[in-house]
Amino acid sequence: MDKDKVKKEIKKILAQKQLRNLIAVCITLGFILIAINVLLPSSKSLSSNKLSTTTTQEKVDNTATTDETDAKNYEENQKTDLKNILKKMNGVGDVEVMISFENEEQKVPAYDKNTQKSTTEETDNQGGTRVNNQNTDGSTIVMTTSDGKNEPFILTTYKPKINGVIILAEGATNSKIKYEIEQAVSKLYNLSLDKVNVYSMKK
Repeated sequence: MDKDKVKKEIKKILAQKQLRNLIAVCITLGFILIAINVLLPSSKSLSSNKLSTTTTQEKVDNTATTDETDAKNYEENQKTDLKNILKKMNGVGDVEVMISFENEEQKVPAYDKNTQKSTTEETDNQGGTRVNNQNTDGSTIVMTTSDGKNEPFILTTYKPKINGVIILAEGATNSKIKYEIEQAVSKLYNLSLDKVNVYSMKK
């Protein structure tokens, strides 16, 4: 078969409208498929990034909630313990307690310190030398894994400091019992007497 005949046949085929429309549809579908394949991985990575960001935020929120709960539990335990011990004192009777805390619980994490020292010696045109010492201090928080979660390794936890106590006691009408309560609480929390206020309870 001649080249001319082949060209004529191709031109005849292409001249048909239905075939041209079919080729255009196929080309369009091809472009759409390529576009989906190119864009789909990036949308997957975006959704995974959103997921990881949400998970990290949830961990932070959970940690903050846990810390707040621990602090409240500590404060409530201090009140309960103080009430229970005062009730056992002779002549005190029924007691209500309010404790003022100066600050929140503080956790001190462990740090991995990395100190680097470098010395450079420079010589100028007149034969003079100059020595430069450079110290670089870097530190990162030591992390530990617990139940599949990464958390800072805590060296020390400082409990909230008590800076004042108010006590209502049935027996505080007696000045001797009132004084004994003040002394006990002052020594227990290492507070000055002006920060321990004892009053008689309303009957």
